[in-house]
Amino acid sequence: MSAGDETPRRTLLWIGIGGVVIATLLGMLAPHNGAVWKAPGVLRDRVAVALTAAGYPGLDIEMDGQHARLRGIVEDEDDIAAARQAALRAAGAGGAWAGGVTTVDASDVQVGAFDRPYVWSIRRGDDRVTLSGAAPSEAARAELLAAVGQAFPNAEAVDEMHVAGGAPSPLFADMARDAVRLLAGLRTGEARIVDNQIVFIGDGDQAGVDAIRRRFETPAAPFRSRLAVTIDGLDVEHPELQGLNLASGDAETCERAFDRMMERNVINFAPGSAAIDPSSREILNALASVALRCDRFSIEVGGHTDNQGGRDLNMDLSRARADAVAAYLAGQGVARSRLTARGYGPDRPRMSNATEAGQAANRRIEFYVSS
Repeated sequence: MSAGDETPRRTLLWIGIGGVVIATLLGMLAPHNGAVWKAPGVLRDRVAVALTAAGYPGLDIEMDGQHARLRGIVEDEDDIAAARQAALRAAGAGGAWAGGVTTVDASDVQVGAFDRPYVWSIRRGDDRVTLSGAAPSEAARAELLAAVGQAFPNAEAVDEMHVAGGAPSPLFADMARDAVRLLAGLRTGEARIVDNQIVFIGDGDQAGVDAIRRRFETPAAPFRSRLAVTIDGLDVEHPELQGLNLASGDAETCERAFDRMMERNVINFAPGSAAIDPSSREILNALASVALRCDRFSIEVGGHTDNQGGRDLNMDLSRARADAVAAYLAGQGVARSRLTARGYGPDRPRMSNATEAGQAANRRIEFYVSS
């Protein structure tokens, strides 16, 4: 073989080697889930799914490449090893190509108390911001305090949090951090997370409210959101409440708000049952908006029936229906400690039971607010 023939062969060899190198780099760095730069985020999502499926949704996850670190509270010593195994097998084993978790550090997972329901909140005042409720780990607690320092640099941060197990998702701390940041866009108010329900309460301008809606319109599962906010003092979604200042009003103001919502509405139940009819979802959501802004007071949900049937049966039915409405409000983030349910049966008729119209008027739910 002549020297002239060898040169093209070497050129082709180097071209081939260069192509392999380029393909390798593209495989590692291109925008797909197996890419090295995306692998930690993808793996964190897979570990979160695996922990939730295994029954450990309340653990924090930190990824360093393919190395996972878990933090938080479990109920039993055996749960620590089980959570570690669930994380390790979340995406299979082996290197950047396979995208698997190679090691799991569970040294910051401890046995401890659980909070049920799992409640966390942030409330802003004139010169202080108060964080209260449960955080899934000491690291999450510190991160939330740091987030307050960034979002409210001129306010005093008051830490009333405690660490407890029971968070509904490994994304809990992420949701809470975003809530801190977005609450800074309102003039007044609070944000709370009750189990998987994220709630904002307060007043702000259009831009601040829109920012919250963009972020939490469709939050990551299992979370859902509710806004009980006014825009420049106006409740644009519930015009019947105009003129009532629920943010600073007294208990009578709040009870009047409930009365206004119920003037032209009724909560429907299946006949002879405490099962809420789906047609009542809209009015229940409107009532939740009132209750969220008024649960600094005690709110009694009162159930009433007509006089048809036995009194004992009607007493039980009215109480069960009041319980169902109170449970719905609590599920929307209303403070459970402020809600009570009571059944009055047929003892407080609004109209005569001599007519069907009167009987229908007497089958009702009412709300009583006291300080």
